[in-house]
Amino acid sequence: MSENLQSLIAAAPQIQEAYDVSTPEADQYFTRVKRWLAETDYDIASLDSKAANYGNASIALRTILKFIESERIIEAIKEPVTITLINPVYKEKGRMSRRSEHPHGENSIRMKIETLNYFNSINPNFNGRIYVIDDECPDQSGKMAEEIIAEYANPEHKVYFLGQAIEDEDKDLPVGLTKKSGTNRSVKGGSVLYGMRKALNNAPEHKHIIIDNDADLSVHPMQIGLIINDILTGIADAVAGSRREEDSVALIGDGRNQRGTLFIDIWKQLLPQLGLLVTDTNRAFKAFDSAALALILPQIKIYTFPYQIELLQACISNNLHLRKKGIAYIDSEAASTQSGENITETYLNQIHQIIDISRRYQTIPEEHPLVQYFLSINEEEWLDIERNPPDSLEQLYS
Repeated sequence: MSENLQSLIAAAPQIQEAYDVSTPEADQYFTRVKRWLAETDYDIASLDSKAANYGNASIALRTILKFIESERIIEAIKEPVTITLINPVYKEKGRMSRRSEHPHGENSIRMKIETLNYFNSINPNFNGRIYVIDDECPDQSGKMAEEIIAEYANPEHKVYFLGQAIEDEDKDLPVGLTKKSGTNRSVKGGSVLYGMRKALNNAPEHKHIIIDNDADLSVHPMQIGLIINDILTGIADAVAGSRREEDSVALIGDGRNQRGTLFIDIWKQLLPQLGLLVTDTNRAFKAFDSAALALILPQIKIYTFPYQIELLQACISNNLHLRKKGIAYIDSEAASTQSGENITETYLNQIHQIIDISRRYQTIPEEHPLVQYFLSINEEEWLDIERNPPDSLEQLYS
């Protein structure tokens, strides 16, 4: 068995970025692993555990095992279900392009639609649609998405434009949302929440699950089955895909690791209940039962990146059943629209928004010294903390 596993790992395509799991070579490897798995006595969980011992050499195999597990879940669906993927776009024309058209092209929208079509082909009870929301993109990402979606002639796929919706005072807009030049602008969050409202107001008559999803392929849509299963079986109202579980597969750029660790430590102290349940809050691969989402959506007030954290905290505060599921994540850092000079929301601003969440959901006392400390410092002081992080947060205010 060990030799066979080694040869299978050795035969895997090289995985260095998100695009690499969507190539023809990756498709061929998917078929090979499926065939090989069918001929063995190993279940996916035990095989994944063995493969994990090979470290990064097994990333391709372990990612494909996630795909196969998800596919099996989709095949087993007994009643009709519609999945709505909420896909915000801001300066995403590159990743929506084919690789032959752009050096960082992932063909992301086509890949998502074709994955939804594939799941429908293996089980007619599955229906998938994608809602693309242009978050006031200056490069007209939404227009490009419209052109791509038109290739599929499926009226269930939609493109919405947040800027136009604000001008038209669309009834589905989050309360108080302004244009980019305003004080209550969207930095991804407003567009996602707007898309979620649209999905709820265009609901099917049967089971409906709404998935918060990024514009890239860092979390490949072949994993949809993983995060909807607990909702379909009735043991969860919401499921957060996680890169930090024992069975997770993660290839993350060094820059992202360095940027996020301190922020995680801070929000976990500000939102202790959530911190005990879910660590990977900012991964946009979360599934919500439509009834649960309809309950919490009016409470969400954050329209920038921490909207994801508020959605999860709202689940906890409303006694909804929130679970997490290990996923495969392959970074798409080279084409990120939120790195280096492109960062549109500083970490200190996000901490202030987490503090706002902690106030509204009453997770810790407002007079807590950590709260008061972060309300008192400026950006320059925050950068000093980033450059010289403390051994413990208590050192900042003691």
